[in-house]
Amino acid sequence: MIIFILRIEVVNIERLKKLREDKKMTQVRLGIELGVSQETISGYEINKAVPPADMLVKLADCLDTSIDYLLGRTDIKKFNTINKSDLSETETELISRFRQLSDTKKERVMGFIMGLSE
Repeated sequence: MIIFILRIEVVNIERLKKLREDKKMTQVRLGIELGVSQETISGYEINKAVPPADMLVKLADCLDTSIDYLLGRTDIKKFNTINKSDLSETETELISRFRQLSDTKKERVMGFIMGLSE
């Protein structure tokens, strides 16, 4: 009987390392921030260890990104969050109406807006 062991990359290890380096953090510093050892961070970065869900949240928060970005589910590093209180009444109405449109009409609206902003 032959058994194959398949290692699945849960965290996009290149992104994890780059985000850490972009913040000019060493593995030791990131470990201190997260309450784990440098060896643990190294394990995540070389895909020898998989961070549990609570650690993914801490990593994303500490590295100022989203869990989806760490997992490779999106190419958007950071989502800009907007509270409803930050929007004017007109902006709130526009978003509400935009959400009711079909995908085709949404694309047309986006094209129109892009044309206006040029």
